[in-house]
Amino acid sequence: MRFDDTHFSRRSFLGMSAAALAGLALAPTFSRAAEAPGFGGLPMGIQSYTLRDRPFGKALKAIKTDLKLDYVEIWPGHPGLPKTARVKQMLDENGLKATGWGVVSFSRNNDSNRKIFEIAKELSVPHITCDPDPDSFDSLDKLTEEYGITADIHDHGPGNRWGKIDAIWNGIKDHSKMIGLCNDTGHFIHAGEDPFRACEVFKDRMHAMHLKDFKQTANGGWQDCPLGDGMLPFRKIMKWVLDMHFKGDFSLEYEGGNPVKVCQGDLQRIEKAVSEARPE
Repeated sequence: MRFDDTHFSRRSFLGMSAAALAGLALAPTFSRAAEAPGFGGLPMGIQSYTLRDRPFGKALKAIKTDLKLDYVEIWPGHPGLPKTARVKQMLDENGLKATGWGVVSFSRNNDSNRKIFEIAKELSVPHITCDPDPDSFDSLDKLTEEYGITADIHDHGPGNRWGKIDAIWNGIKDHSKMIGLCNDTGHFIHAGEDPFRACEVFKDRMHAMHLKDFKQTANGGWQDCPLGDGMLPFRKIMKWVLDMHFKGDFSLEYEGGNPVKVCQGDLQRIEKAVSEARPE
């Protein structure tokens, strides 16, 4: 997701009791009726930004009907996104569960940050994907622990303050482990970083992932591509999340055109990677 694509400061919601998060070693878990067997128990979902070419309601229908997924991380700038109460109704109507909200901004203003956590609590999602100001962490230390909701930095690619693995780590290492990483694998590639290294560095505080691939174009630019067609160490990362029994927000994301068709192919590739890593 490109943070600068919204026309406002992205604000977020989430919720889950602190008790429900107690004892987590790797990431928040969601209440799930069943996991899709084709994904090896992974909580396979999608970032709604992928389907920003259609209104929120139609995006939800495509996620459930065309992609046959059960989970969605909601982009606050999604066209046609209604108020929180209606969002919850629409998710229920489509048999979907929200796994996160973002990308949003946090500042040093604790009262403003609290409003985001209050809305998050209403949506009952366990993590917020964020682009926090560096002086917001003292506030987030308190709010993440109080609400039992993680705040996870989204890497935004080259030139951004959170574009590099070490910059993120140095920013949060002395703060609560409830402040972690949303590993946007495509943007790390674009920034010259290794998204697999990010998995290892943030092992116990990588609470979310935007799984996508980038490739370099002939003119030196970058573009999204199907998983495995670019520079993403796709199978290596898939094996890692399976070995770690990852239960955080695991969202497929694609920023290019014809998103449903591309994502259908990506989901088939994910299923194949799971079967190769976990042969029966």
